[in-house]
Amino acid sequence: MKNKNMIKNKKIKKILVFLSIISLIFIISPLPKATNAASLTNASDTLSDSNRGAPANHTILFTNGVAIPANGYVEVVLQDEFGDITGGACEGGGAPSIPNTETYRCTFATGTTTGEHSLILTNVTNPDPGALTPTSYFVYLKTYNNSGGLLEAVDLKVAIIDEVIVTAKVPATLVFTISNVPTSTIINGETTTGFGGTSTLAFGQLDYNSSSTLGQALRVTTNADDGYIVTVEQDHDLLSNSSSTINSFNNSQDYTGSTSPTTWVAPLNLLDMPNTYGHMGLTTDDSDLSGSGYSDFTGRKFAGLNNADTMVIMQHDGPADGSTQDKGYIKVAYKIQISPLQEAGDYTNTLTYICTPTY
Repeated sequence: MKNKNMIKNKKIKKILVFLSIISLIFIISPLPKATNAASLTNASDTLSDSNRGAPANHTILFTNGVAIPANGYVEVVLQDEFGDITGGACEGGGAPSIPNTETYRCTFATGTTTGEHSLILTNVTNPDPGALTPTSYFVYLKTYNNSGGLLEAVDLKVAIIDEVIVTAKVPATLVFTISNVPTSTIINGETTTGFGGTSTLAFGQLDYNSSSTLGQALRVTTNADDGYIVTVEQDHDLLSNSSSTINSFNNSQDYTGSTSPTTWVAPLNLLDMPNTYGHMGLTTDDSDLSGSGYSDFTGRKFAGLNNADTMVIMQHDGPADGSTQDKGYIKVAYKIQISPLQEAGDYTNTLTYICTPTY
């Protein structure tokens, strides 16, 4: 009996050991591995500015292979190094929300089809790695069903780099020249009666039976962005060695000349009124002066210098080539007419041109 019981006990022990081994096999066998979410394709994140610490818009494009069901959503998560998300836009009628400062969500009440989609994050401050080498940061993009189940996902990266500053320098240029004008040159309808030199206007002997006109050509070459103006001024009216004067056009009673251009008139020749004995005036063929707010000389008009103020006789609002009419090239004429009462003598004065470019 004892041997039979011992044999029986051994069989029972073998069975228990076998069952224990089976149990251990089941306990230590690995569980089936969870299936990974499908990947979104053609995904990209384009920054409007990739400079360190700069505010930028994120334009995110992607293609989903799994349709998002009703009340499902797309979610973008930025790394903590980015500034707070404060706004954006959802394509296709998605409703935007911001679950937290690093997350932006677009929820679609009626779902979306598969295909290309987009969304935008606005005015998110880029990371600033400081003195560290410019680096890249993750942008996580995922789609979910209406119960928060993950459908598809992709990890994107954007690089934050130093902006490239391009510098260049163009030196300023300015050339202003005075050229002579021959006899019989027409300037703003007035015909010159003699040769006008570059540094001297020699009228010679004046005849009270006729007027005398000399001219000069003015040329400006410049790359000034806002162009230039050329003015002329005189030190005094034409003055003789006995202090008599040929006054500025047109014999105004206050001796200041007619600084507003007007049609030429002969001196009045009134006895004991020296300012009516003779006068000198000027005209210019720069036809666009009036459109720039300066005096209008068109229609063969003349003006007089008043010994105190400069007069604009040439201008242009951009670079000039020194040869194109009104844009770097004009002619100016000076006209003198005397009456029989004009005092005898040798008369002189000095004209000064000033060319002022604006860069």
